[in-house]
Amino acid sequence: MELGISSLGYIIEFGITRNYNNLIQLLVDATKACLDFSEKNDLKVCELVIDPPEIIQEDFKYEFIELVNSYSVNKQIHGPFVDVNLCSHNKSISEASVESYIKTAKLCKEFQAEILTIHPGIANYMIKSIREFNKIQLKNAIDKLLNLTSSLDLTICLENMPNSSHIMLDEKDIESIFKIIDHKDLFLTYDTSHFYTTNGNVNLLWEAFHEKIKNVHLVENFTKKSDTHPPLGTGKIEFNRIFEIIRGYNYKGSLIIELSSAKDMQKSLDYIYKFV
Repeated sequence: MELGISSLGYIIEFGITRNYNNLIQLLVDATKACLDFSEKNDLKVCELVIDPPEIIQEDFKYEFIELVNSYSVNKQIHGPFVDVNLCSHNKSISEASVESYIKTAKLCKEFQAEILTIHPGIANYMIKSIREFNKIQLKNAIDKLLNLTSSLDLTICLENMPNSSHIMLDEKDIESIFKIIDHKDLFLTYDTSHFYTTNGNVNLLWEAFHEKIKNVHLVENFTKKSDTHPPLGTGKIEFNRIFEIIRGYNYKGSLIIELSSAKDMQKSLDYIYKFV
């Protein structure tokens, strides 16, 4: 297992506490701080969140690439997710989301990043029957994404979602979606907090998907009604049990600490060391 951190907490904290003239500088500052912490603490991997995604535009990305490549820690990428919706029943939005992920996948090549985590988006929140169409739309979007990035030698992982997203929820829903998509080269990022909100069975998830899970987000939670990313060890996620299951399947992949504030990073890192 390779322990690492996400830049998400730095992006949120810097965005709240600092004033920026543009979103590019926010992403650059947050990424640099995350990489600095990773190397200072001898972490194995750093997951860089490309959101806000302005940095993937041609005019701005080269300095960002140079910055990221100046650090020796291994990198993986979490693609844009705030305004991205692959499963949208609005075809134009789904297609724009695919294009955003294609640009992000090409950026991965520049960092020699081997893993790209993506979100499915949010299924229809009002009409339950439409959610089956959302699954078909997700399949079409993933088909296109995988076909157009097949030459990049990249592991693309679809992340499980919290209950409020209405898609990629518990182990049964995840299994149904992977059957619909039916791609051997699509993998899974397991998020501990997202799965907690769905009342899913962690044992059954790993039994069914241990060969597909290539990335793990270590995220704490207090309640099944939200997904606030507090410091690890302060909520209700049973990390001891999760690590027992992970070890039982000899998981060798990344373990990414994902928080809503970078100031909680050291506390969370110290907590998780007892399991790694």
